[in-house]
Formats: sequence, structure tokens, C-alpha cells
Amino acid sequence: MFLKIKNIYHAGYNDIASNTIFSATKQANNNRSASELKELDKKIDSITNTKIKVNYDESLFKNKVYFKDANSGEFIKIGLSDENLAKLKSTFDADDFYSRDNGSVILSGKAENFVAGWFGDIAYQRGYLNADSDGNGAMSSDELANTNSGFMANSSFNVCENLITSNSTSSYLKYDKEFRALHEGMSAKGKYASDSIEAELNKTLSNDKNSDGILEYQEIILESEHNSDTEEVIEKTFSRKKADWGEEVNLLEESPEQKALKQLLISGESSLSAKQKALLAKAGLLKDDSNLGSVIQNISANIANSKIDLKA
Repeated sequence: MFLKIKNIYHAGYNDIASNTIFSATKQANNNRSASELKELDKKIDSITNTKIKVNYDESLFKNKVYFKDANSGEFIKIGLSDENLAKLKSTFDADDFYSRDNGSVILSGKAENFVAGWFGDIAYQRGYLNADSDGNGAMSSDELANTNSGFMANSSFNVCENLITSNSTSSYLKYDKEFRALHEGMSAKGKYASDSIEAELNKTLSNDKNSDGILEYQEIILESEHNSDTEEVIEKTFSRKKADWGEEVNLLEESPEQKALKQLLISGESSLSAKQKALLAKAGLLKDDSNLGSVIQNISANIANSKIDLKA
């Protein structure tokens, strides 16, 4: 159970909305002719990478597509949703899609480049392939903890104004238990990771609204979700100060520390009681009053200027 902060205001979402969170890896265009695709059709199953496990009988993504993975040099066979395949066909040339007799599709040209690029980001940059330790294609919670699927808005909390300001983003963060504990709400909504490479590829293709090979913060996290997430991180971070301060920080009712800090800023140190001075001194807030208006800087990253150590 974490604490609730009262009357929080937010700023900065529009400043970080277009920040790049994930990007597709660079691929060479394979513009295959009709005759080349016909020959490839005859042998593609024998040259398809079998390390990528997909249970097609249980898959929700019934459109089987093939594309060449630049990293391994082998072809990958994976399922796409109806919506994602339709989106690809409306975005790229018809010649980029070779339909086989069994209904599967071999991708070519820019369509292959796009899908393979996102596959490369998920499999290698975000680390899904190595994290799948048992090689069964399904990502357990422990396996996902070894992926670099996390991302976040770097924010500061002005205690006196109850204002959260976001000014930058971080991505490719380890999606470990600590990250998930701080971002429990967005984790439950599946914002960071999926239970297979196939599912994550489909989610990524869907999130890439303009199919430019870049996922912006706003394509993944809506402003309302951003506000909820930053509040959750701050609430949980304050809650963790209980051991340091000797009592739970209650931001629903204004905390003693918060009251003392406001009084310090308004009336000066001489107006504080001995108990208030002791509370602020313990939190490190009487050493330097030049930055008291923003005592919690970059809460999850534990930025050095922070007046309260909130290392996650």
C-alpha cells in the first residue's frame, strides 16, 4: 500500500512527448524481384531460424510472415495480427508482400526492412532473445527482468507547490523487480513488456503510429497515464523514507517535514521549532537552502542535487 499525494499538479509532458524511447535497428533493403521471391518460396522453411520459438497453435497472431534478420542473417517466421498486416500493406508497396500458397507471406523491400528493424530492436537491443533462457519463446517474469524494456520520465517534485515537472526521459532500462515495483500501474497495463517476442513485436508495430521506426514517449504513454505513473513513483519513493525518517511520510495530510519546509521558506530558519529543525536537518534540508523549492530531483534516478536521497 503506498501513499497518496493531495492536489498534485503536472508540467512538462508536452516537452518530452516527442522524445525517442525505442528505435528500430538499421537494416539493408532487400528489394527482391518476382523471380527471386518465387525461388525463395521453395526453400524458405529450410533457411528459417528455429531459435525463435512461436507456438502457432496458441498464437493470437494468425498471419505468418517471413523476413530476413540482419543480425543472424537468417529468416524469421512470426505471426502478425490482422490489423498490423493491413497497416503494413497500406503503408508499403504491394511488391513488398509475396503471398505463398499456404497463406503465409514473405516480406521484401521496405516492409521487410521495417518489420526486421523492430524485431532487431526487441530481440537484441531490448534483449529478449538472450533473456529467453529456456528458449521456449514464452517470457516469464524472471526472464523479462533481464530485458531492457523499461523507460521513464525523469521528473522533479516541488514539495511546496505540489508540482511534478518532467524534463527528460530515459529508456532501455532494466525491467527488473525494482523498476516494476515503482511503475506497478503501467506495468500492469503492459506498457513496458510482453510475454513473447511475437507479442512485443505486434505491440510495437501498433504503437508506431506513423511507421517511421521510432517510438516516441507519447505513442506509448498518454498524458493521463504519464501523470498517474509519475505520481505513483513519488508516492512510493516517499513511502520508502519511513525507515530513514522514523515515521511514515503522510502526504495525504501534510507531513511534518512538508509543513516545516514551507515554514522555512516563508519565515526563515529562526521561525522553526527545535523539532522542526531536527526533522529538516535529518532530511538534509538545512545544509543549503538554495534549492529547497525542488527537494526531490529526478526521483527514480537519484540525481546528486537531490536534497533527500531517494535511490530506488
